[in-house]
Order: sequence, then structure tokens, then C-alpha cells
Amino acid sequence: MLLYLMMHQTDIGVQLFVKLSNSESQWPALTPGLQRVPQGFASRLVIPTYPLGPLPESCVWASELREVARLSEGREIHAECIVASNSSLANLDGRRGPRAILHFHGGAYVTGSVEQYRPVHLLLSQYTGLRVYGFGHRLAPHSLYPTQLYDAYCAYRHMQALGYEENEIVFSGDSAGGNLALALWQLLQKPRLFAMILVSPRVDIASSRRSWSVNAGADIIRGYNINNADDPLRKLLVPQGRPVDRRVVDLLADPYLSSINADLSGLPPTLVQAATAEVMFDDITEFVRRAKAHNNTSIQYDVFEGGFHDFQFVPLLIPNSIKARENIGKFIHDQIALVDRP
Repeated sequence: MLLYLMMHQTDIGVQLFVKLSNSESQWPALTPGLQRVPQGFASRLVIPTYPLGPLPESCVWASELREVARLSEGREIHAECIVASNSSLANLDGRRGPRAILHFHGGAYVTGSVEQYRPVHLLLSQYTGLRVYGFGHRLAPHSLYPTQLYDAYCAYRHMQALGYEENEIVFSGDSAGGNLALALWQLLQKPRLFAMILVSPRVDIASSRRSWSVNAGADIIRGYNINNADDPLRKLLVPQGRPVDRRVVDLLADPYLSSINADLSGLPPTLVQAATAEVMFDDITEFVRRAKAHNNTSIQYDVFEGGFHDFQFVPLLIPNSIKARENIGKFIHDQIALVDRP
């Protein structure tokens, strides 16, 4: 989401925040081995491809996923493990922590990398005290969906290879990364994760809810238009030079792309955050309502007055941003206390 803002937003303040947090000179690619980074420690990881296990019968992407897996054999995914320097786990000596976060970055599936999201991963580690694993999935238009979902699958399998059990892993995602986290949760057939954190998640790409028009002038993202050749959704779903056909239009409501339409029963303890001034606010609110209607009793919904999409990770001292991060930390600490209490 952060780099996408720089490309599509004219607001000077927003551009400044993006440049401050995502300068390639400030956040260069890691060299092999443990190294110090601003406010923490980092280690580069190489994730191999993993064979797909059984897929849900309802998954309309099954054949495409199997083809992506076949064509990806031998490929490696760039990833990082981040620990904030204030964390009690501020070492990466090969021992895994008792729990860890797997973060799915935003960027509308067309931008973003682990280097650009290193500040976000550091913030998550700082406030939760956990290791944070980030990975760089392939981007549209060069890689169409569900390539990104397969890369996320490999990242999860790699965490298991590192020794993490499913109930020791936290899924965290912002914007389109929130959608990817929910899509992977469905693909894995609802693993019993330790928790899930959804920050301004994209949950309905076919939405026409009121907040898209009411907040259009206040938020930092624009509405989708799959008929526009430059639209990120079109780049994600339609090969370049091809027209939009009926199947693509129907896929806009698919639960893997529009999580609001998924069977949300069995969600792990989940924190959802949104701002009242973001265009997706009504979508996110309806998603939470539906999640609670599926008898999920451990859903926490944090609503912040004002604020734009993904405001939580602005690297400036904005009170709502700090409060949102504090709530993320408290949510994780509360879940740890519930599980670890005598």
C-alpha cells in the first residue's frame, strides 16, 4: 500500500511519509547473515517453493494454483526476519521464538517489497515483542493472481519448516495484504492460528458501499475500475492486452479476492482496525459484522475517527497511529496471557 500511495496520491504530506519510510537508500537489501538495522536486527531468508497439499473443493483457483506451483519449481522467494531492538527476543541466532508474526504486505498486489516494508515489520515487532517474518511475493502485471497466493502458501510452509506450529503463528496484513492473509487462511482450510491482525484490510473489491463516495475526497486511495487498463485489479486479473470478460467480472465476488463473501466461521482471535475517513470503512465494518455473525467471539474491532487508509504505520507522531500500534501490541499480549496463564 505504501508505495502505491506514492504513485497515485498528490498530497504532499502523504508523499513525504512514504519517502521517509521507504527510501531504498535507507532500507537496502540485506546481505547474508545477522545484521543491525535502524531500531532492530534483521536476517535474510530464502524461501524455496513447496508442493501444494490438498486444496479446498470450493477453491476456483485450484487448477491455476497447481500450474503456478509447477512453473515455480526451483524458484526462491526473498524474505526477512525482523526483531526490534527493544524486544526481549532481540537475537536471531537460529533459535525460533515461541511465537512469530507472518506479515503480508499491502500495495494492491502491484507494488511493495520486504525492504519497503521493513519499517512496518520493525513497528510490529516493537509493539508486540515478537519476531516478524516478511516475504516478497510476485507482483502484477508480470504475475497474475493466484501467483501471490501461492507465494504466501510457500512462506507459511517455510515457517512450519522452521519449527513453528500453526497455533504459534500470527497472520498480519495491511490493505491488500489483509486480503491475502484471509485468502491463505481459506486455502489452508482454516488453520488454528494463534491470532490474526487485519489493518485496513481490503475485503470487497466489488463494493459500492457509501464510504467509497463519502470518503473519496478524504482518503489516500481511489476506487477500482477494472475497465481501466491502469487499474491494479485489472493488472492482477487480466493479461495485458486482453479484454475484461464475464469470468473476470464474476471473480470480483470470489471469496479469495473479496474476503467479505467467505465462510468466516472458525476465525482465530482477530483484531481488525479501520479509520472512519477511509473509503473501505463500510466494507470493513460489514466484514466484521459478518465475522461476528459466524459465532466468532474473539473479534476485536478498533475504529479510529478520521485518519486515512493504512494510517497505522505512518512513521510520524500522529496520536491515532500510536494508539493503533499500542492496541496491536495489547491485543497480542492479551492473547499470550490467555494462552500462557496457569
